[in-house]
Amino acid sequence: MWLSVASQQLGTSAAGPPAACPRCGWTPPSTVAAQHVRSVSELYRVVGGARGATTILLADGEYMLDRTLDVQTPGVVIRGASGDPSKVVLRGAGMTEGQVGVAVSISASNVTIADLTIGYVGFHGIQVRGERGASRVMIHDVRIVDTGQQLIKGSTDGGILHADQGVVACSTLEYSDHAPTNYTNGIDVLGGNNWVVRDNTIRRIRGVAAEDWASGAAILFWGNSQGTKVERNVVIDSFRGIAFGLGPGYSGRLARDHEAFYDHQGGWIRNNVVVNLNAWADEGIEASAAGRVAIDHNTVLTDGALSWAISARFSGTIVFARNNLMSKPLIRRNGGQANVGGNVPTAASDWFVDAAHGNVALNGTNLTAMNAGVPLDDVSEDASRQPRTQGKAPDAGALEYRRHR
Repeated sequence: MWLSVASQQLGTSAAGPPAACPRCGWTPPSTVAAQHVRSVSELYRVVGGARGATTILLADGEYMLDRTLDVQTPGVVIRGASGDPSKVVLRGAGMTEGQVGVAVSISASNVTIADLTIGYVGFHGIQVRGERGASRVMIHDVRIVDTGQQLIKGSTDGGILHADQGVVACSTLEYSDHAPTNYTNGIDVLGGNNWVVRDNTIRRIRGVAAEDWASGAAILFWGNSQGTKVERNVVIDSFRGIAFGLGPGYSGRLARDHEAFYDHQGGWIRNNVVVNLNAWADEGIEASAAGRVAIDHNTVLTDGALSWAISARFSGTIVFARNNLMSKPLIRRNGGQANVGGNVPTAASDWFVDAAHGNVALNGTNLTAMNAGVPLDDVSEDASRQPRTQGKAPDAGALEYRRHR
């Protein structure tokens, strides 16, 4: 079994609330009111006038935006009525447009966005505006595609408010081919605490061919973000994979609490798949000025010029890296420290069912990773939510090998 990338399609029926997500069990929050929207003019009017604890259900169709849709009311739920994100599209005129900029701006707390496609705008698909008090945002089963900058942005102005406790789950973040410049990320959060990024598929986060596809990481938390949990994601054909921090002082005045050294603190990166089998691939997973970080049970296959797949960089970074299955080793850079165990740094793409498309279930031709890991009390399941230990010891990598067991 490998990580499904299909839409969850929760749906809505007259008989009752939507069914739970078959992948993760999530259901939309209950609200005291519901409003149905069938046109873009209705969408702006209903969102602008919504009271708290209201669900706004969008009928199937394309909603051509002429300005940012700004959600300013706490507790609002906006989702596609059919539960199929491919059928409800909020969009601008394209990645280089300048009229809309940000498709959906979240300026309030406890907002839910689900079961939609959002994109084709000049800046961000969704911006969580921490500087306006936006926290505890849920983004579930949303496809975000083809934006001029970051697909999801968590912002701050360097003050006391930050975008905290966000969740991005069971969603697809991708470019049809590539971003218009190198200034892009799939998820970019500045100074946000306790985010969870789980069960997503992220594809082609990369710049332009003329610059060897260089870009920011597919998943980036920096600005002294803390306690981030990134798990069970599949990152494919993106220039860089997952990054906690960029370096000491890198975020400048925007760093949370005006922190001048750490660019991230704590959290974990586990049970993820990062695959880029192209010659331009950069780093798979990086922790830079990131404090104490656990990097466990990831499968990282990168075929670029770098001699490593995972790095612990800068003094103050202490990585606990266990049971990773990699095509290249982990390295310590610029004073970074790493405590390691159970890693396999010799993986090849032909060990897997379909590595190029993110299916990193072992095909049985090489079982070096089987039973190679060390037991970890806090990692009891693999990336497919199956029991982690199937033999004498856990396997290295995101998925346990199950054939013939």
